Amino acid sequence: MTTTDQASATRPLRADAARNRARILDAARELFADRGLDVTLDDVAAHAGVGVGTVYRRFANREELIVGVFVDHLETIAAKIRTAVADADPWESVVILLTTVGDVMASDRGLATVLTAVDHTAETMRAAKATVEELVTEIVEKAKSANAIRPEIETADFFGLVCMLAAIGDATQNTDGAWRRFAEILLDGLRGDGPRVPLTTPALTEDQIRQLDEHKLERLRRQ
Repeated sequence: MTTTDQASATRPLRADAARNRARILDAARELFADRGLDVTLDDVAAHAGVGVGTVYRRFANREELIVGVFVDHLETIAAKIRTAVADADPWESVVILLTTVGDVMASDRGLATVLTAVDHTAETMRAAKATVEELVTEIVEKAKSANAIRPEIETADFFGLVCMLAAIGDATQNTDGAWRRFAEILLDGLRGDGPRVPLTTPALTEDQIRQLDEHKLERLRRQ
């Protein structure tokens, strides 16, 4: 089944249409983070400052919009990683892969909400995921060939690692950069022969953990 946004993706968007689509996706992410998924396309249009018809031309319903938000995430991540690893050695490429994903997830408050509801069978979703998987496989295989990571590591392992970072990024979103400590711990577990990865980010304090728990409760009350 072809969705509204999939049909439009077969031809280049005009500059103004591309800007409007970006505004719609940004607005949707913010609303998903603040209110959960119970927002309408009318809400998104108002928050984005565009006409309701503009939103409906891009996304026929909320489900299409959720897919659009997540596909945009995947495309952003793939582009950032591909550029960053162009001249990197095999181990550095693994570091870039994990830290780039962690940074994107930690900086976008709406991602965890979208991740739980996105339709992974959507055609655009499958295509975007395939692109990311090919890139991750290339990085993993080069790192294994160079003995930079443990030989039993597979591309599929990064799905779990990404989920871990997504969860910790969401849980610590009010604590600047806390997710990086956990990324370093994960990288230390991936490393093949060689020096251990230093932990450059301090552990969370008891006060920070208490504040994070209070923030989560407040978010639940608002939903």
